[in-house]
Amino acid sequence: MKKIMMVAAVAAAFSATAEMKIGTVNMVDLVRLHPSHESNRTLVKTTDTDYKAKLDAKQDELKEIADEGKKLQSDLQNPMLSASARAEAQKKIESVQQRFLANQQEMRQMAARYQSDLSELEARLIKIETDEIRAKINAYAKKNGYDIIADSSMLAFSKDSYDVTDAILKAFGVDPAKRKEKAKKTDEGK
Repeated sequence: MKKIMMVAAVAAAFSATAEMKIGTVNMVDLVRLHPSHESNRTLVKTTDTDYKAKLDAKQDELKEIADEGKKLQSDLQNPMLSASARAEAQKKIESVQQRFLANQQEMRQMAARYQSDLSELEARLIKIETDEIRAKINAYAKKNGYDIIADSSMLAFSKDSYDVTDAILKAFGVDPAKRKEKAKKTDEGK
């Protein structure tokens, strides 16, 4: 619905006056080529790897507790155990089961917290990138007298001559040729 409203607003702006200066940008390319995008992706991947390592360690701890419980269960099967030793072994098994359940619950909570933290980190980094991109677009628009610069993915059609993505990339100090290289790599990967 937002896309339709955006297209309608741009169309209305076109019809209102022929003197408006309009441009488009490819926001996907701007985000993908943002100077800190790769380092942000690396941070997210590293954080994810760290979280997985912590969860794996917790999983190993659970396995050790389960193995301890199996050994105690096996010991309980010994027909030579006295009634008091059998009762003691049963208490130990119950204790191990409680530790296992508590650790299992803790692991679930860790996994949920890690997933939430990872999602929040990713969202914060994307917001920082997009805020910086919007600031560059606004500065470029003001400097060059643009009335509207719209995301080209929100439009059904726009002339290539309206595209100012390369100029925004230059404002970030990014060589626009990288845009074509990335597009070529993406196309080859399909």
